[in-house]
Amino acid sequence: MEKKNTLFKNTIYKSILSMVNIVIPLIIGPYITRLLDVELYGIYNKTFSVFQFFLAFASFGVYNFGVREISKIRNDKKKVSQLFTNLFVISLISNLFVLVIYIIYALLTSSGITTTIYMIFIIQFVANIVYVEFVNEALENYKFITVKSVIVKIIYFISLLLFLSKPDDIIIYAVIVSLTVLLNNIISFIYAKRKISFDFCSIEIKKYLKPLIAVLVITNVDLLYSQLDRVMLGEYVSNVSVTMYYIPYYIVSTLAAIPYSIINVSIPRLSYMLKNESKEKYEEKLNNSLSSLMFIIIPMCLGIFVVAKEVIFIYAGKKYMAAVIPLMIACITRIFISLESVMNNLVMYPNDKENRILKVSLCCGLLNLLMNYILVYFKMFNPSTALITTGISEIIVLIWHYLYAKGSMKINVEILSKKNVIYFVLGILFIPISLIIRKFKLGFLLTLLLIILICSFMYFIVLYIKKDNNLLFILDKFKGKLKVGRK
Repeated sequence: MEKKNTLFKNTIYKSILSMVNIVIPLIIGPYITRLLDVELYGIYNKTFSVFQFFLAFASFGVYNFGVREISKIRNDKKKVSQLFTNLFVISLISNLFVLVIYIIYALLTSSGITTTIYMIFIIQFVANIVYVEFVNEALENYKFITVKSVIVKIIYFISLLLFLSKPDDIIIYAVIVSLTVLLNNIISFIYAKRKISFDFCSIEIKKYLKPLIAVLVITNVDLLYSQLDRVMLGEYVSNVSVTMYYIPYYIVSTLAAIPYSIINVSIPRLSYMLKNESKEKYEEKLNNSLSSLMFIIIPMCLGIFVVAKEVIFIYAGKKYMAAVIPLMIACITRIFISLESVMNNLVMYPNDKENRILKVSLCCGLLNLLMNYILVYFKMFNPSTALITTGISEIIVLIWHYLYAKGSMKINVEILSKKNVIYFVLGILFIPISLIIRKFKLGFLLTLLLIILICSFMYFIVLYIKKDNNLLFILDKFKGKLKVGRK
């Protein structure tokens, strides 16, 4: 019971953090997209996409590997200290090595403002060296992570309002973003070092290289999906098309951070359960996490889908209305990407199936690359088609993992459970409801509010009548908090 309460509290902390990560971007995002010059913002997004390629290799899979391995030995302080030290040293070496290559690439392939932005991103390489949040995640220090992140986000928010004022302030924007990342990572490093000391007596870098390389490829397979899409759009279409892709992707990813907190807090717990408890308990926790995710992600994605036009107008303004269709596509594919994330992070990864993830992800990533080049050849490559090819590739990954888990691993993953099917059916009903409301032509704001209210009311009332466990669990916790407050 104590573990359940701890897991619930961790999920609450992660959800609070996710809410802050949603609210601040939704407030500051419209300000940035409306203020900054479209072409300059496109250059920034294209440059940032290339930078993320280098940063992924610099990170060397340390974060994900650290979360999983430290969570297994978190009760042994000496082993945690030794592993932490090894991972820090490896991260230091990999970041410095990739940084040198990055600087050479930037100087040889760019000029003017693009080179300046590349150089500013060096700050984030420095920040990445002290990025040890994996320790706090593995030890489930979610209260600290939440409080720290909220404070840093507020500082970021205030800095943007104070220093960003003109359409050509793209350099200032890049500096603020990079310094925010550095501040966040330094605070986490100081906190982690208070809990865990370095132990340089047991440096075994070679021992960790092979598993880290596997994790590096696995955790950065996104480079062959959305990151690849953005780089190719910048290369074969235009800088502005990168932004038309990035805005929908960013909106959906940001909002998905709340339900994804369920996955994130479950990774260390499921890894621990597999090592120290029974397979039955693992499967029960796995399917509870899966249904909790679907309970939120399905209405969220289909809700954004039916008000995509209004969302883009509010967030980015008229000059980005071409992003409406890409946003609708991103909403649909996000549901399947979420399921694929469950298979990767909660099924394959805790069961040490890195090689399996690697093989499947690489195959489907290369398939995405092939489909993109076919679209380029036929001059059909654009933000919408790029999102579709990525969605197709991720759905294949999902099906491939699911069949393997059910067949070879004998793990009961209840993707098509009765509860999940009900969530999906109710979410699909948002479409006819929104179409009926739009026929009355009640105006922008009233139409938006009615769609949100009626769809939400229908979804939760039906689930309440059916006594849905996820909804009742949240209501019970809320009632409990109210009773405590009254006392």
